[in-house]
Amino acid sequence: MDKRIPIDLKGTLSPRPYARLLTMIGDQLIKNEKIALFELIKNSYDADADWVQVRLNNFKEVYDNNEQLIEIIAKPDSFIEIEDDGHGMSWEVLSDAWMNPASPIKYLEKKKGSRKSPQKKRLLQGEKGIGRFAVFKIGSTVEITTRTKNGDEISLFSDLSKYDQDLFTEVGKEEVKYLDQINYNYEIKSSPEHFVERTINIQNSRVSSKSYGTLIKISNLKKGGLDLKKIDEIINDVNKLSSPFSEENVTKDFIFDLLINNSSRFKDDKFKDKLDSLLEKAPLKVTNGNFDNLKFEFNLNGNNRVISFETLSGFKVFKDRFIDSKTGKLKRDPECGPFKFQFYIFDLGKDAPLKYHFDVNDEDKTFIKNHRIYLYRDGVRVYPYGDPNDDWIGIDVKRGITRAGDSLSNDQTIGYLSISNESNPDLKDKTNREGLLEIGNSYEDFITLIQSFFAYLHKEFIKYKDANKDKSVIQSVKKSVVPNQLDLFKEYLSDKIEPVKRKEFADLVSQYHAERKYLIEKAEISEDLASVGLTVEAASHDLMTMIRRAKETMDFLMRMSNAGNADQEKITENLEKLRGEITFIEDQIKGIQPVFRSSRRKKKDFRISEIIKTVRKYYDVLLNQYKIELKVEEVGAPLVIRTNEAVLLQTFINLIDNAVYWLSTVDKDDKQISIMIDGNNYEVVFADNGPGISEDDEPYIFESFFSTKGDRGRGLGLYIARQLLERNEFSIEYGKNKKILSGANFLVDFNTDGDN
Repeated sequence: MDKRIPIDLKGTLSPRPYARLLTMIGDQLIKNEKIALFELIKNSYDADADWVQVRLNNFKEVYDNNEQLIEIIAKPDSFIEIEDDGHGMSWEVLSDAWMNPASPIKYLEKKKGSRKSPQKKRLLQGEKGIGRFAVFKIGSTVEITTRTKNGDEISLFSDLSKYDQDLFTEVGKEEVKYLDQINYNYEIKSSPEHFVERTINIQNSRVSSKSYGTLIKISNLKKGGLDLKKIDEIINDVNKLSSPFSEENVTKDFIFDLLINNSSRFKDDKFKDKLDSLLEKAPLKVTNGNFDNLKFEFNLNGNNRVISFETLSGFKVFKDRFIDSKTGKLKRDPECGPFKFQFYIFDLGKDAPLKYHFDVNDEDKTFIKNHRIYLYRDGVRVYPYGDPNDDWIGIDVKRGITRAGDSLSNDQTIGYLSISNESNPDLKDKTNREGLLEIGNSYEDFITLIQSFFAYLHKEFIKYKDANKDKSVIQSVKKSVVPNQLDLFKEYLSDKIEPVKRKEFADLVSQYHAERKYLIEKAEISEDLASVGLTVEAASHDLMTMIRRAKETMDFLMRMSNAGNADQEKITENLEKLRGEITFIEDQIKGIQPVFRSSRRKKKDFRISEIIKTVRKYYDVLLNQYKIELKVEEVGAPLVIRTNEAVLLQTFINLIDNAVYWLSTVDKDDKQISIMIDGNNYEVVFADNGPGISEDDEPYIFESFFSTKGDRGRGLGLYIARQLLERNEFSIEYGKNKKILSGANFLVDFNTDGDN
């Protein structure tokens, strides 16, 4: 029998961790020294410390020609100290908690309802019981000296430098150590040596130190660890440990200092002061934001706003996660709890109005780009959210997979989100202290809600951009003001200058007309191509379904032809089936062809009711899927319009596409689209009983790239419909005065000066 197999055939086994767990938790799990130090600083905060000081000792300093410190380099005798005047650790805490990974002491306190520290009533940040092992990310030799009020001073010394850091074998030996074989030396001093009442320099001010606290000394530092850039980043991070956006500063009584060779490096980056000075340059200011009960309530540029569940359902990112695609009903509530928020959206474009404009090398512009959206839990920052290279909400990722103008960018957004442990217990820190755990639904639900809100903000930003367009220039182009003025000027000069100059000016005017005609044709071609896309998309579902069926039929026929004694009757039956499927595909393609530019040359008479029947075929599947009833009513004489078929197809495809989309987001049984064709007045009223269009959005719905669908919308459908109609002297408007259903109502007017 194998000697490793026990004599007893049944029994129990207990896990015994290897010593390498220490470096896995500390050195390998935590990304860098900056995060490690930040974690130790937060431990001091939890310990009710008035101050914490990080001291880098015996480091080599490198200066430039202006005697400015540009780098620090660790030497063999360099060491780092982290000292605070917190409540210190008793022997029980040191032996039972500090010594043992994943100690549940803080977690158990929270479970009992003691979420706050005993003296300063700070909301406790840590609970996993592993943050202390961040020391091993910085160095391999650690000495801890600690004392509680009126307690003994205790020193604990561990030296892991004598072990191989991967396997924890001693030099020259092969035995791999278990965790319980690693020994720490301790000493209990009845008369304190370090924690005595004394004076200490904190941020260049003399303060009286308490006779208790904790001092951690780390030596045998890791190579290539802390540099000056990381040191300054730590200082900036601690400056934003408490939210600079909020009036409530939960760390106002927590002082941080950092010394390099006994010289304080600390500086307040004045983030809050700088931010306050920039607020007026943000076109969109979102303040007092709160999400709860499927509703966003906030203040936008001084006006109270509410985004209801109905509006949220229109955003694709929200709809995909929370809405049942068949019923339009909410599948489930978001599993994250309520949260607060505040955002500032800046315009960094070259064409920004003077009030919001930034010069190319403006320091304010750099400041904005160096800050992102911060996350605070109970008033304390969740690291590293808010760093300039952090895209935790996925704003820039989305810009990378869509047209850049379809969403806001991280560069132009500064803000914060605030959660609490009590209302969001499932939004927990990752073990490596880099953000939140991405498990379960809570995290993804939280991100989806934020992305939905940013889809709304993008719509508001488009409104701002549109409001600042030079409308006079647009109208000038539409009315051909410049060409007309040039023609008048040419006529005026006809007898004022010599023939040679007159001809040169006439040639210049002709060239301008030719270029203008070319650019207008290019713009129209672009609009036409964009309009083709939606038509193809509308028909593509049925086309792809039938193409798959045709392929299946062909595969069946091929299998039969390769088999012996094929059933001729079956072959004939399936050939007829294949012909029918190909005929359907042909009919669909013919239905799309009128929207291609090559098919638009001739104008014909088209009966509107027949056009609507054609368009309806594209949407039969979706109408049935979402249980939408489409009614068509003709009033008076049949409405016949002389135009290109594509103009009519595009108009009604866009209207039906929008109506189907918004009706798919509502939770109601009687979903309706109603089309009233008035042949006597040459009008069509197109309506649905969906959520409708808000008064704030009405002025913008026909503008290019404006969409109320968030990232689902292209913002081109209604714009293109209006452009095509206007080219033919028709018009479309939001029909508030001719409303036949409770949702969106559009009036298409076919009255022209020509013959209809």
